[in-house]
Amino acid sequence: MIKMSNLKNINLDIASFAMRCVEEVKDTNDDKNKKKYKTLVRKMFTLIQKNGFIGTLVFNLSKVGDDYHKEVLKDIVNWNVLNYKINHIKNFKDNYEKLRKEINDENDLKIFTKYIEWVTSLNQREYRFVTKEMMNLFGWIKRFADGMIEGEE
Repeated sequence: MIKMSNLKNINLDIASFAMRCVEEVKDTNDDKNKKKYKTLVRKMFTLIQKNGFIGTLVFNLSKVGDDYHKEVLKDIVNWNVLNYKINHIKNFKDNYEKLRKEINDENDLKIFTKYIEWVTSLNQREYRFVTKEMMNLFGWIKRFADGMIEGEE
């Protein structure tokens, strides 16, 4: 687990987390999904910027049957739990820490839906903050995906 002790180390923490996310996908044997994941994470910053974070979440939720969309949603929930700047907002960590460890084919839709409900309950300042953090996360994931996953989709 990442221990985020101060703001000075936040970029190291997010880079480390992003690298692990990409390594998980890279270590699978499904080359098609790797390429699609790479394509999706390369677009996430722009999707969030143009459609808003909630719109982007709902888009990924609508395609959760595809493993690469599920991976992106798992990355988001896991980063929210580990990010000390986010996980205290409206009891996020208390509600999701157990659930995130249990994301699987049977309950992933429930967890992702609950997460979207949590995001929609945020006030405007909190929503902007979480959105900014997710854009930062996908900036890092994109960099690692570009370097670690071969090919274009």
